[in-house]
Amino acid sequence: MKKLFLTTAFLVGSLQVQGATDPFAQQLFVIAEQRANLFHDSAAPFQLEVDFSAQLNVPTEGHLTLKWEGKDRWWSKVVLGEFEQIAIRNGDRRYITRNAGFTPLRVGELTSLIHFAAESEGQTAKKLQRRVENGAELGCIAVEREKVKGESHEVCVDVNSHEILSEEWREAPDERRREQFSDYFDFGASRYPRKLQFQEDGIKVVAANVISLQAATFDEKLLVAPEGAIERRQCTDMKRAVPVKTPDPLYPKSASRDKLMGDTSVAMTVLVDGSVSDIQLIGRATQSMDDATLRTLKGWKFKPAMCGADPIVSDIVVVVSFRLE
Repeated sequence: MKKLFLTTAFLVGSLQVQGATDPFAQQLFVIAEQRANLFHDSAAPFQLEVDFSAQLNVPTEGHLTLKWEGKDRWWSKVVLGEFEQIAIRNGDRRYITRNAGFTPLRVGELTSLIHFAAESEGQTAKKLQRRVENGAELGCIAVEREKVKGESHEVCVDVNSHEILSEEWREAPDERRREQFSDYFDFGASRYPRKLQFQEDGIKVVAANVISLQAATFDEKLLVAPEGAIERRQCTDMKRAVPVKTPDPLYPKSASRDKLMGDTSVAMTVLVDGSVSDIQLIGRATQSMDDATLRTLKGWKFKPAMCGADPIVSDIVVVVSFRLE
């Protein structure tokens, strides 16, 4: 009944292949990733400006500015309606300041969207299918992600231009998530899309347009953490928090009787002892479902996130899906 999603940036997107069974699929993956990955280690400093629209209670306009020098040296600002957030990565520390108690889910989805070809691990190409869509010849590759069960993942690449056109996930119980990319342009050794879109169950929830992408010097002053910023340790071998005691919330009798279904989304912090704190409701279902979720999550326990042998504090988002079978 429940699904767990981490809020750390750059969750979605890599096209790295491990153990591919089809040599052509592997080659297609590698070339597509290399061409689209704006955030590789050898990239020169740049500044990215993105206008976007996100579906909150109503469609809401936003803007993202990203100033990038490397994976561990960057500064970003996101404005979404009245929400504002500045995030900084400086070495093994990440800092966040924001004018709300939590970061909207759509901001995390936008961040994942613009990092769609950034490196990640544990993906295996299982099967390649050729298709023709809108006159373009596509190679659509079924991908399996390590340690992720019950998920169908497909990446479609234009076999002639080697541009990534879409990534799609199907997750239990009935969720479908899709990213689409179009209107690519050259930037240095990379090609990057001007238009990016994220859909949930066929509904567009984030639409982003690249306004500018240009080489820029990186100001060291940007890495100074603002007073009062939330600080989190980062590391290259970081292991994320693992749930060890997560009882399901009880399905409210009134909701079950009326055949109501919904998703409750909660942001919370996992402490170094595995307990949780700072539990905040960020996506609502019905009042009874939300209340049941909040009561139950207070007692959840985790194996904390780890940097090497050190337990560290981490932030996660939990989505509890109430479904009647």
